[in-house]
Amino acid sequence: MNAEGSGPKLRDLLRRSLRLHDEAGLTDEERRMRHRRRVEVLIYFCWGLIVLKSFVVVWAVNHFAMPFNPMWVIAPTVTFAFVATAAYYWLRD
Repeated sequence: MNAEGSGPKLRDLLRRSLRLHDEAGLTDEERRMRHRRRVEVLIYFCWGLIVLKSFVVVWAVNHFAMPFNPMWVIAPTVTFAFVATAAYYWLRD
């Protein structure tokens, strides 16, 4: 299989899935808005993963009768995620 032939196809697939279309005709403000939207979607996705992780941790601790509180795992995760999200929204403009 030729590596050069599969490269452009993969790149085009990634561009379409991430909505990285040609930005040649866009103003700087439109370009910043697109980038900001992509980053915010990534933040929402990561918060969803944190919620999922929290449910899994609570279930695992209760199901396997682990001798510690699940908040020892959940609290630092949520705290650091909140600090990172707050820093992004505070510094984005």
